[in-house]
Formats: sequence, C-alpha cells, structure tokens
Amino acid sequence: MSGLTRALVVRKKSLRSFTAGMVLVICGAPLSGQAPAPAATARQADEDVSRTNRSVFPASLAGRWTSTPFELALTSDFHKSVYGAGARSVRSVAMAIQPSGEGVFTVTSSVRDRRGQVVPGTAEIEEVRFAVGDLAEEPGRQPHYATRIVRAERRFSDDPASAFPRDGVKLALYVQAGKPGTMEVRFDTPEGTGSFWETIRRSAGGKPPS
Repeated sequence: MSGLTRALVVRKKSLRSFTAGMVLVICGAPLSGQAPAPAATARQADEDVSRTNRSVFPASLAGRWTSTPFELALTSDFHKSVYGAGARSVRSVAMAIQPSGEGVFTVTSSVRDRRGQVVPGTAEIEEVRFAVGDLAEEPGRQPHYATRIVRAERRFSDDPASAFPRDGVKLALYVQAGKPGTMEVRFDTPEGTGSFWETIRRSAGGKPPS
C-alpha cells in the first residue's frame, strides 16, 4: 500500500469515529433531553398549590351573618281558625363562623298574630353545628362550600327539654362573586319540608365569635 493510500484510509477512519461520536452526543445526550424538566416541575408545583388553596378555609367567611326576616301570610281557613285573621309565619336565619371553619347555623321560626305578637307554642329553633369543607365544583351547580354536619337539633323556644336530633340535614354556602358581604345558603332537610334558600349578610361589626 502506497503512502498516499495509507493516509486516505487513516483519514476515513478518523472521520468515521468523529461522526459516530456526534451521533451519540445528539441522539443519546441526556442533558439536552432533560432541559424542559425545570418548567414541568414548576408547572406541577403551581397545580399542587392551586389544589391546596381550594381546600383552605377562606378567612372572608368568618364572622356573623344574618338574614332579613322572611314573612308569609297565613290566609287559609285552617290558619285563620287556629291563629286568627292577619297571622303570618316569620323565619330568621343567623350564622356564626369561627376562623377555624367551625360554625353554628340557626333558624328561628314562629307564628305572629295580627298585632305582631308570637303565638304561644309556635316559636321553634333549629340549630346546626358544622365545619366548613372544601370548595365543591359540580356540573350544573355554582361553586359552593360544602359542610360537615357535627350536630343538628330542633327545639321549642319555651321548652328546652323538647329538643330532638335532626339527622340528615345539609347546609351549603354560596359566595357570590362581586358581592362582598353577601352569601347564599342552601338548607335541606331529609324529608324536604322546611328546605329553603336564603340570602344572608355580614352583620355590622360581625367579627368571628370568640
């Protein structure tokens, strides 16, 4: 083999080795393949934080809330025979929520005669102790905070011994966007009777109860 031929062979081998090395770097280089990892990690962290925040009790719910009394005229012959003409049913709602998310939801109802006096034996109190849960987002419903009912009971105001448990009641809190200081509540009873929607507003100086 001549010196020129030998030189050409050596040069081809060097080029072949250089090309193979470049292919290895380009196709198998782990550093370039892992470059997007920091962005993916940051995105995952943001999603985790978002999910966590949705489960944190919002401090804006803490405080005292009350409704405007809801009145309904009792005009049937039966009601007139029992309560007299001009009687009406009156319902008021109050709610107090601690910064911890524990709260008390109270419904006070009674029948008042034409003079506005409470008819004896008609004043009832429904008291629900609860803990605010996560923000629930369900198809066909507005986002709302579900609650875990700790204890619920109903009693007559003039007879504390008349209290009896109200198992199966449900309470949901709907915060209205763009309406600070206002909340919609949905109260459901297992039998359906007595279920209602109500708008409640933060009471003046409505700080969380101690």
